[in-house]
Amino acid sequence: MQFIVMCAFLLAVAESAFGHQCGSVASGNIVHQAPWLVLLEYYRRGVQHDTRCGGTLISRRHVVTAAHCVKNMRHIQMVTRLGDYDLDTTTDCVEGVCSDEAVRLPVVEAFVHPGYDLKEHDIAILKLGKDAPYTDFIRPICPPTGKVNENTTFLASGWGEISRGIYSQTAKRIALSFFPTDQCRDAYPTVSLPNNIICAGGEKNKDTCRGDSGGPLALTRDKVELWGVISSGNTECGTEGKPGIYTSVIDHLEWIRMVVSQSG
Repeated sequence: MQFIVMCAFLLAVAESAFGHQCGSVASGNIVHQAPWLVLLEYYRRGVQHDTRCGGTLISRRHVVTAAHCVKNMRHIQMVTRLGDYDLDTTTDCVEGVCSDEAVRLPVVEAFVHPGYDLKEHDIAILKLGKDAPYTDFIRPICPPTGKVNENTTFLASGWGEISRGIYSQTAKRIALSFFPTDQCRDAYPTVSLPNNIICAGGEKNKDTCRGDSGGPLALTRDKVELWGVISSGNTECGTEGKPGIYTSVIDHLEWIRMVVSQSG
């Protein structure tokens, strides 16, 4: 009975924090995939920095990202870039489907998890200055439900490195298998991995990398759910036996609900 009550509580928490019409895509065309994926842009005195992170839209006014993407960004203005696929073009056209122009919305407040200490609780919430317009190219993701098992396959996405120092200009999506947490800790014997994480990947040349931080680790069920926030991994991305480390969203749902409800 206690387990059932807790599940009901978590579902109520999630529904109050994540946007309606969540977790669906307009078509199978690549420009419609991951409409919740957000690029973070950083500006100081009007000049854009080359720092790169991602995020995930969860409501019209809120984006989930990694705490390390925002913690030390003093005197820097953050802007979210929504509804984009190819960062080099104004309008993205693939197989007869053309996107709207990307939408840029300023970040007016950043909420870093109070327990964040470079490893634990690597999660933050950004409040946008204006409502995100829901379109075929901009939609929120759904909260995580139920649980995952050893046969689970996630999808990670972002504009991170594709080779050392070279970032992808198109949003990439990669399928990553669930990697059991005990085996994940064995894979990093010299590192004290945090609690409340999900490990995924561990296959050669299949990994998230620098520049993907803060982006989504998603799971497709009836709708697409946000299960992880891209956090860290092996120094050499795509090393066999070294999975990526993702902050577990389901373990932070109550905090997400609190921040979203209090920030308006």
